[in-house]
Amino acid sequence: MLKGSRFLLLLLGLSGAVAGTRADSIALKTGERIEGRITVETDTELTVVVRVSAGINDERVIRKTEIVKVDRIAADETAFRAIMDFQPGKASFQPAQYSGMIGALQGFITQFPESIHVKTAQTARTALETEKKRVDVGELKFEGQWLSRAEAQKQRTQIGGTLTFAAMKKANASGDAIGALNSFTYLEKNFPGAKVLPDAVALAQQILAALKPAAERALANYKINNAERERGVAAAGPADKAEMLAAFQREQAKADAAIAAATAAKTWPPFAIGSEKCISAILAKIPAEAKRLEALPVADMRASITVADKARIEFASNNVETASDLLQQVLKLWPANDLGLQMKAQIAASKLPPKTVPVAVAATPAAATPSAKPAGATPKPGGTPAPSAQPEPSPATVTATTATPPAEPEAKPFFMTVPGAITIVVALAVLLGGANLFNHLRARREEPED
Repeated sequence: MLKGSRFLLLLLGLSGAVAGTRADSIALKTGERIEGRITVETDTELTVVVRVSAGINDERVIRKTEIVKVDRIAADETAFRAIMDFQPGKASFQPAQYSGMIGALQGFITQFPESIHVKTAQTARTALETEKKRVDVGELKFEGQWLSRAEAQKQRTQIGGTLTFAAMKKANASGDAIGALNSFTYLEKNFPGAKVLPDAVALAQQILAALKPAAERALANYKINNAERERGVAAAGPADKAEMLAAFQREQAKADAAIAAATAAKTWPPFAIGSEKCISAILAKIPAEAKRLEALPVADMRASITVADKARIEFASNNVETASDLLQQVLKLWPANDLGLQMKAQIAASKLPPKTVPVAVAATPAAATPSAKPAGATPKPGGTPAPSAQPEPSPATVTATTATPPAEPEAKPFFMTVPGAITIVVALAVLLGGANLFNHLRARREEPED
């Protein structure tokens, strides 16, 4: 898996994720023990991210008066857990991302000089500094191979698709099913010919299958919680009642705005367990999306990729005609296959004759012609007859055939370059991470167990 996506998600705080196998443990007066990650602490409450299911995380706000004991992970363990994936992977990062990771690692080293993780952090920092020097001069690493700027531009679709798919897998693994589905939407729209697309479709289908029952449970729980809320409002005094109603209305207004924004962007609405509309919108979207994915020719896509690999091998062996025949199969199975489109351009270029350009050659000057002798003059015996007064014609200008130097590639807009594509992926991750903030809007009480 590419670790580039790890940086993007960790940079956002890994919203909704319960990182690692260790967790904070909270013992309640009721006897319940909650395992999760404490994300916010106030004088009166703790906010804890807990795993609900394989694909869904939830937030619980717990009053300190309900708590018996809190067992926390050591400070350096918590800090290291946030930077443990800041290290080189199969893909390079943007210079600013390198700087951010290097700074975070150095901050950990400075703050926890006695930690057992310092040596690991130092090694990662040095490795990232080395990679950043290569990126600063225009190189880019993709799937473990360093590419020049020109070659990276050719691989834009594959690089962007791979990075987005990595973000999709990371979001799903951290419990952010909606973020994962929105990553898939972005991948399908912007990198439709990427070779990871068939695998991304399969993962999206798995996510949808798990999301449906999770959303159904969340809707049932919402109705129970909402009934309790209404009873609490009815029993509250005038001042408290007004405050409770106003808070609920603000929460619903934010959820409505999120649904409207998702609808306009053609993305998934946030999984806000405090909003019946959000949950219902998700449930309404699942059947149509599942049906659409089922109709995609995934088997043909995979077959096209396999044949494209064979065509590449034939072309590398100078079997151009065989490669051309295979290419027809590639694009027939999957017309958008970027591997096939790249091969098509390479084969076409290999069949073009070298271009020529006329090169002017300087004319050779004519030899000087002696003046004609006057009439009646008698030539000396044995003398050489005088050449004609008419000068010899000068050699004509000739042309020489030379190979035309390759034209400089046309400058492209920033968003069409590989750095631009990666920047867009970063922006996408930011937008997806924002969706998780709606989990803060739910009513501050415990959710009933299923």
